[in-house]
Amino acid sequence: MIKNNLQGHLLAANPSNPRDELDRAVILLTSHTSGSSVGLQINKVLPELSLANIANNIGIWIDDDHPVYCGGSVGVNKIHVIHTNDWQGHTTVRITKDLCVTNDISVLAAISRGEGPDQIRACAGFWLWEDGQLDQQMGNTPAEFDRYKWETVPATIENVFGSLGIEQWHNTLEASARMQVSLWF
Repeated sequence: MIKNNLQGHLLAANPSNPRDELDRAVILLTSHTSGSSVGLQINKVLPELSLANIANNIGIWIDDDHPVYCGGSVGVNKIHVIHTNDWQGHTTVRITKDLCVTNDISVLAAISRGEGPDQIRACAGFWLWEDGQLDQQMGNTPAEFDRYKWETVPATIENVFGSLGIEQWHNTLEASARMQVSLWF
């Protein structure tokens, strides 16, 4: 049983975490259960990919050159589009009241027609935690030695789409710290 459901939260890698592929990561948690959790890293651009290239390769023409982010190490051939809730397709999953994720070509087709969501962030792959691993990292269950710690803050349109890269990591850590301090009073 999970103590706090973190679906719809941003996870920011703690500065003391190991220097690996999750170093300075900001991850939008799209699912969080006692059995498994799924998240999309939203602050690490894949410089060799763009959403236009991916869409054009499958016959959908997109002029706007949105970057593609390294969503995670699992399922790297699958694109997940995080977007505002002003557009929804058949496979769209609502993450928060304002944010959704769609992982089929309907969102690409809508974008190509100028009918897509107002704001998007495309991610290749995802991160997966199984068997309560994320809860151990969050301190919700005992763990003798865990390599990772995460700082959290509820995801909003602003903190998902408002900054990029290392700035997004800094902003997420700062927002988490402010939230933690506000709970003291």
